[in-house]
Amino acid sequence: MEKQDWINTINQMQQANAAYSALTEKQREAISAALDALKDALYNLSEGFDLQLSDCRAIDASFWKMHHAFEHMEPTEYQLTQLDLHGLEWDYDTQTWHEVEPSEKTVDDWEAVQ
Repeated sequence: MEKQDWINTINQMQQANAAYSALTEKQREAISAALDALKDALYNLSEGFDLQLSDCRAIDASFWKMHHAFEHMEPTEYQLTQLDLHGLEWDYDTQTWHEVEPSEKTVDDWEAVQ
């Protein structure tokens, strides 16, 4: 992905965050509880029975729909690595990104203080 693609991804994260923040506390709790329950139920069914039950397809579809609707709230480790490579930095306090200038000093330039 190019730098502009990562900027677009970060902007999507900001929009998802804003949308999630607009929900009431009870709505956020319900969504989080539903996602956790769906994830646990699907995991237990797949591990315990190792098969797809037709009545679980709706649960599976619901889980993934909610997961994809809210997955862009914070960057993953891979995304953070890519942002860093493209000179972008994510600020968790403000939930925003900004461009950073590379420093003249690197870890290799570190010197122990005597």
